[in-house]
Amino acid sequence: MGASLGEGVRSGVGVVDKAVSILDALELEPRSLSELAGATEMPRATAHRLALALERHGLVDRDAAGRFVLGPRLA
Repeated sequence: MGASLGEGVRSGVGVVDKAVSILDALELEPRSLSELAGATEMPRATAHRLALALERHGLVDRDAAGRFVLGPRLA
C-alpha cells in the first residue's frame, strides 16, 4: 500500500489493514471506484471487492452519484 492513507498503522492482518485503508479514504470524501483505488494504492479489482464486502456489512454505502461513502453502521 506504500504511501497510502493510514500509513504506519499495520495490524499484521493484511485484509483488515486494506479494509481500514478504504474506510480512511472514505472518511475524507465520497470517492468513485477509480478514486478509491488511487487513494488506497490498491488494484482496482481489490478495492472494488473490499468496498463491496464493506457495503454488504453496512460500513460502506453509495451516494446518489454512485460514489462510495461511509455507511450507516459508522454513523
